Amino acid sequence: MAAEQAAPPTPAVRDATATRHRILQAATVEFAASGLAGARVSRIAERARANQRMIYAYFGSKDGLFDAVLEHHVLVAQDAVTFEATDLPGYAQQVFDVYRTHPHLVRLALWQALERPDLMRSLAPVVRTMSDKVAAIARAQAAGLVSDALPAERLLDHILTLAHGNLVLAGRAYSWTDAQRHDLGVSVALMTAPGGAPS
Repeated sequence: MAAEQAAPPTPAVRDATATRHRILQAATVEFAASGLAGARVSRIAERARANQRMIYAYFGSKDGLFDAVLEHHVLVAQDAVTFEATDLPGYAQQVFDVYRTHPHLVRLALWQALERPDLMRSLAPVVRTMSDKVAAIARAQAAGLVSDALPAERLLDHILTLAHGNLVLAGRAYSWTDAQRHDLGVSVALMTAPGGAPS
């Protein structure tokens, strides 16, 4: 007997999924431009072609919607990047590429740091994937493949800080150059090469 196939989603489910997607996309534009405090649910609803009641039904509050937008885009960015603990310069350059091609992600990250600084530590999928990366770096350090001059967690934090760029340039991620990308790879290579920096 052939395996039973899952029933296709009903029109109501498809409509709900599409509405939720439109709200997330509209909220991305609004939050990237105005941050959490300056964003207006009415503008998000208008852009998403949805009523405000649906936004509160799906996300609970404006804060909940902001959290959902951040989680969605962080996970999309993580899915776009291949992480290899033995190629941390390449990882940093991939992160650079994601932010350069999606500058709204940098603006969202800046707003999050200002308005919801503890958010990333409360999003389980983000915490889990970061923990996996730290563990992989620690294993590479133990094997002598990556510098152990810094603890794995701090090393990953430094790499991501370099990849995000300094605050002066972060708001103009679309203008980041190939030379900056190259220099990022060189910097991370120097920081992570086995043997590490002098103490």
